Amino acid sequence: MQFPDFLEFGSSLTNLEKTRNFNVFGNYTLEPFRNLLDSHGWRERKKPRLRISVVGTNGKGSISHFLAYRFSKLGYSTGLYTSPHLLDPKERIRLGPKFDPVTEADLQEVSEILFSQGTKEELSFLSWFEWFTLGAYSLFEKKDVSIQIYEAGLGGRLDATKLCEPDILVVCAIGEDHKAVLGNTKDLILKEKLGILSERTKQVFALHPGEELLPILKEECEKRKIQLHLFPSLPLGKPYLEHNREFADLITKQIYSNILEKDHAIEKSTYASSELLSNKDNSDASPANQGSEIPDLPPGRLEIVSKSPFIVYDPAHNPDAVKVTLNSLESLFPKKRFSVIAGFLPDKEGEKMGEEILTLTKRFGTETHFVQGAGFLLPKGFESLAISSDEISSKINELPGDGVLVLGSFRLYGYLKS
Repeated sequence: MQFPDFLEFGSSLTNLEKTRNFNVFGNYTLEPFRNLLDSHGWRERKKPRLRISVVGTNGKGSISHFLAYRFSKLGYSTGLYTSPHLLDPKERIRLGPKFDPVTEADLQEVSEILFSQGTKEELSFLSWFEWFTLGAYSLFEKKDVSIQIYEAGLGGRLDATKLCEPDILVVCAIGEDHKAVLGNTKDLILKEKLGILSERTKQVFALHPGEELLPILKEECEKRKIQLHLFPSLPLGKPYLEHNREFADLITKQIYSNILEKDHAIEKSTYASSELLSNKDNSDASPANQGSEIPDLPPGRLEIVSKSPFIVYDPAHNPDAVKVTLNSLESLFPKKRFSVIAGFLPDKEGEKMGEEILTLTKRFGTETHFVQGAGFLLPKGFESLAISSDEISSKINELPGDGVLVLGSFRLYGYLKS
C-alpha cells in the first residue's frame, strides 16, 4: 500500500506561518488535536522519557538547540523539535548526536505509521504545525528517544507542543510579540505561555522575567507545587548566545543531578561525557569564532553567513529581540561598524524596530534599508529607505561600514543563502 508523502500532505494543510492569519486563534481549541492523538495513542510514552518544553518570546530556538547538544553529549538519545525553519521544513525535526534535519526516509516512516493507523479524512483537519508536531511525537517514540525537547510555536496554552505534557518547562525571555493572540502586556503573555504546564511538570527553569513578572511565575509554580529555578536575565553588553548557552548548561546539570542520575529508568545510549558536568566544557559559543570546531552553535542566530563581504544574520523580529541583537553585535564585533538591512512581516511592530536600528546606524555613520514587497511590510515613515527583495544582494555590496547585519525575519535567511 502506498502512503502519502509526509511533506506533500503537510503542504495541503492550513499553514498560519504563511497566511499570518493568527486571528483564527480566537476560536481555536486543542481538544480536536488531543482527541485525535489519544484515540490512536500517538503521544503515549512507550518507555520512561524526559520531555522538555521551551517557551518564551526570545531565545527559545538557541536554548532548545544548546540543550539538545548537551543531553546528547551526556549519552542520551535526544530529539529536537523547533520552529520556524530557515530553509527547509525538515530542519524542524532533528535527532542526535549530529542533529541534522530529519531525513525523507524517516518522514516517510512516520507517514506510514500515521496513515496505517489513522485515516486521511481525520488527518486532513490538522494544521500544518499540528501535522509537524505529530510527526515529531511519532518519530521520537519510534526511534526510542529518551530526551525529547519541544520548542513551543506560539504561546503555550494553545500550542500543539503542549500535548507532550512536559516534565520540565524552560521559560526564556518574555517580550511583546503576537499581542493580538497572546495579550497586549507582558504579564498576559507570560500567563499564556505558562499555560503549557501539565500535571507531569515537576520543575521550571526560567530566565529572571523582571520584578513585575516574577510574582506571576512564582505563584503559578507554588500553586502547582513545581520547583522553580531562576537564572539571571541577560546583562547589558553580554552576547545573548553566550548567556543562553550558560543557561542551558545550568539546566542540563540540574536535571542530570536531580533527575537522571537518580532515575535510571531513562536509558542512556552511550557513555556520558564527564566534561560537561565538571565545568571543563569551555568551548566558546561566540559567533565570532565560527569556523573553529564548535559543533553546537545554533544555525541562523548571529550567524556569519559571509566573510567577504562580512554579513551577519539574526532572526530578531520584535522590539526586545532587536535591542538584544544590536547590543550583542556590538559586544561581539567592537571594532566593526555595521550597516543594516531589515525585513519585517506585516504582523510585526516595524516602526519601533526601525527606530532602534536607525539609532545604531546613525551612530556608526552607516546606512539602514528596509525590504518591502514579497511578503515584507515597509514600516511607516521609512519610505525613503525602502529596497525590494531583489535588491538585497546588490545593496549589500555597496553599503558603507565594515559589515552588514541582516535581521527581522526567518524568511530573509533564504535570500542570503540563495
